Amino acid sequence: MSKNISIKDVLAVVDGTPASLTGVDQAVAYAGLYDATLAIVVVTENLAWAAAVDPMAYAEAMEASEAQRKEHVAAVRERVAGAPVHVEVHALFEAPGLLPGLAKAEGQYADIVLVPGTGGWQSDGLRRHITEALMFAGVPTMVMPAAWRPAPITHAALGWNASLEAFRAARTVLDLVEPGATVDVVVVDSLDGDKSGQPAPGTRIARHITRHGHNALVHAIASAEHGTSAALQLFAFESRADVLVIGGYGRSRALEFILGGVTRELIAHQRLPIVFVH
Repeated sequence: MSKNISIKDVLAVVDGTPASLTGVDQAVAYAGLYDATLAIVVVTENLAWAAAVDPMAYAEAMEASEAQRKEHVAAVRERVAGAPVHVEVHALFEAPGLLPGLAKAEGQYADIVLVPGTGGWQSDGLRRHITEALMFAGVPTMVMPAAWRPAPITHAALGWNASLEAFRAARTVLDLVEPGATVDVVVVDSLDGDKSGQPAPGTRIARHITRHGHNALVHAIASAEHGTSAALQLFAFESRADVLVIGGYGRSRALEFILGGVTRELIAHQRLPIVFVH
C-alpha cells in the first residue's frame, strides 16, 4: 500500500474493446494502491456520424453503435467485478462536442486520469483525441503502456523548461510520488536566458522539490539526433524512473515544444508511464 495520501479519486477512460481491458486492470490496481475510488468512462465511437446524410444508414449505424456500447460497457463491468476498490462505470458516445464535457464533468473531480496507450484502443485516432481533450481538464493525465504494472512511485523524471506548464508538472510530481522519492529534473538542450551568474536551469525547482523531502537532481541532456521527446523518454527509461511527468501544451505558441511536437510524439509512443499536465 502506498504512503501517498494525495490520490483519492481516479478516472480511467477506455473504449471497452478487448485491447482496453489491460488498461482497466491497470486502473483498478492503481486505485487499489491508494484505496481510491475509481470511475471508468467507456467511450464508444458513434458510427452514425459517417452516415448522417442517409436517414436509413444513419438509423442502422445508430443501432450498431448502441449494440457496441452495451457490449463494451458489459465487458468493463464484468472485468471490474470483485475489484478491491469502489468502481463506477459510465458510458459515452464519442463526438466532437461531448469530449470537452467529459473532461469537465469527470476530470475536474479526479486527482488523476488514466488512459491506455498505444495498442489499448480499437481506434488510434480516438485514443489521441481523448488524451488531448482530457489534458485541458486541468487534471494530470497518465498514458499507460500495456506492460506497466502499477506500484508506488519512488522515482520520477520531470521534464523541465521553466514554462508555466512545467511548474504545474512539478507540483504534480509532489502529489504523485512517495515520501523521500528521487526526482530527476531533466533539462533538454540549453534554455533561453541561461546566463553566467544565474542558477543553472532546473536548479531552483530542484531545491524546491528537495525542501519537500525528496531527493532532486538536475540532469542536462542533449536532444542530439533523437529529438526532445525521444531524449526525455530515453533518459527516464534508462534511469529506471517509474514515471515521466511533463507539462503539455495543445495550442498557440508551444506547438514546437509540447503538444504540437513533443507531447504529440510522447502520446504516440510510450516506454514508461507518462503524465501530462496542462
